[in-house]
Amino acid sequence: MLRMLLLAACLLFVALACAAWYWASVRHNRRRASEVMLWLQAVLAGHGQVTGIRWLAPSRFKVPLRLTRGLFHHACMLVEMAPIQMPLRWALSKFHGEQEVVTFQADLDLPPAFSLHLQNFRWFARSSRRTPRNRCGWTFEHCGPYVISTRADWKKQLSSGMASLAHSNSDFCSIHFQRRTPHFSVTLPLEVFAPDSPSRTCLFQSMRELASSASASRF
Repeated sequence: MLRMLLLAACLLFVALACAAWYWASVRHNRRRASEVMLWLQAVLAGHGQVTGIRWLAPSRFKVPLRLTRGLFHHACMLVEMAPIQMPLRWALSKFHGEQEVVTFQADLDLPPAFSLHLQNFRWFARSSRRTPRNRCGWTFEHCGPYVISTRADWKKQLSSGMASLAHSNSDFCSIHFQRRTPHFSVTLPLEVFAPDSPSRTCLFQSMRELASSASASRF
């Protein structure tokens, strides 16, 4: 009988601890979301404003946008924060190096004449496992961006888009063009929207240039 009582007490303690963790993490995410909203509004300065927030999950929310200039329609940003409300999943995301991200989505004046999915990969390698990880004594070789394509041939309409991409912000994780809504979407790390990020001042302009290249390819 005593053993059963102890087991029940342990189970109750675990349940209460999980509930307390979940409640605290949700409150933390709500406070962090308010801070992220200020970051997004700062990036949009001169281009538009955020109009609210819609929670899709405890660590994921949608921010509708009202933009002052054309090209983008029904625009919004999807913010995915670390899933701290689920400790095991949070630990796994940390182990795998998963980033918190923001995805900008919008329709264009005209749907793109092509569908394109671009994924940004970066490789870093050492010549030997014995080579120290610190930078002291290292010689670095930098190469320009290049494209590995799954298509044997490229349509001419893609040329302007790829030219804009080569000169665009390198912080993009992925870029999507498609004929169905949303016509255009870009995913970036959440950290590039932070006040101390050197690239946040040109983020929106870079996205406009990419989207404009797709719209121009219709003509």
